[in-house]
Amino acid sequence: MYKSLIRPVLNNLDSETWHGVARELMHFAEITPLTLSILERLSCGGSRFTDSRLKVCPGGIKLENPLLVGAGWDKSGRAVKALWTIGFSGVEVGSVLEYGQPGNPKPRQFMLNSGVCLNWLGFNSPGMEIVSRNLDRYRSSGIPIGISIGINKFVMPRHSPLAHAAVAEYLYDYASYFVINVSSPNTEGLRELQDKSKLNDIVQAVQHIINEHDNQKPLFVKIAPELTDTAVDDVIEVVLSNGITGIIATNTTINPEIKSKYGEKWKDTPGGISGDDDDFRDLANKKIAHIYRQAGDRLDIIGVGGIMDRKTAIDKIRAGARALQVVTGLRGEGLYLPTAINRGLVDYMDKEGIKDINELVGSGVNS
Repeated sequence: MYKSLIRPVLNNLDSETWHGVARELMHFAEITPLTLSILERLSCGGSRFTDSRLKVCPGGIKLENPLLVGAGWDKSGRAVKALWTIGFSGVEVGSVLEYGQPGNPKPRQFMLNSGVCLNWLGFNSPGMEIVSRNLDRYRSSGIPIGISIGINKFVMPRHSPLAHAAVAEYLYDYASYFVINVSSPNTEGLRELQDKSKLNDIVQAVQHIINEHDNQKPLFVKIAPELTDTAVDDVIEVVLSNGITGIIATNTTINPEIKSKYGEKWKDTPGGISGDDDDFRDLANKKIAHIYRQAGDRLDIIGVGGIMDRKTAIDKIRAGARALQVVTGLRGEGLYLPTAINRGLVDYMDKEGIKDINELVGSGVNS
């Protein structure tokens, strides 16, 4: 019903406006147990699907299944419980900035087809104080919550370690894990912070905050799909030398050839492509496989980019991802997506005689 009736209507609406409405409807569903129960039945076809064989534990984060909501879907942390209810094992909030900022001028988010999005949002965020108030309602929920950390546009590169550390300190009690997001293409100069020396300074600043607490949290770095293998190796070295948890691969792509497939006008349009595009998915999967090939089990990988069904989820796991994140896939496939993927993973495991999803991690990578 979603693809035949609802999605065609959404295709004619402003993408960012629709996303805001969808998030607020999810927030509204959290008001009472009854409304959450209705959401669960509508999205899961009954009760929320679980299976012990799907449990994963990247960096010590106990997840009921490999599927997380990736950063960008719920930037302000208003729909965490609703997103968990429809089948995800956790939600990554953000990216969260030290101070609120509106982001880039609108319009800045476009659906190039039903499953592919181009966005130029530019770290639109209410800021860490408002996000903390939103997350306060989930303190006792037990739902794993990741905090993706970004920086305000006015922050000079030399001050970026302190800016990242400030967000980690302020939101520490709400986070199950943290992510350093220096790979968004929508803030000028941000991706330059993936440079080995600059990234190392940021990692050490955030890790210093983590080390000051008794309950230490996992820390990931999120990378761009355009990084060369040499640059990825530099990131791997920073991660391993600092003893942090792992890498999230990847953010959206600014590849002009991929953009131009949807019309020449998009080729030079600012922003990154995400969603159900084979070339983008291949870029992300190759980065995951390269990281796994270089580092193996010495770090954990969370895979992102083009996940929209069982096959695309399995491909990322076999490339080396221990957990997965979905963002644009919800827009393309609807709220049943996490249930469909989790059921599909179990069906696949039954057919292949696999007793634990962790057995699949990296199984498709040649040494």
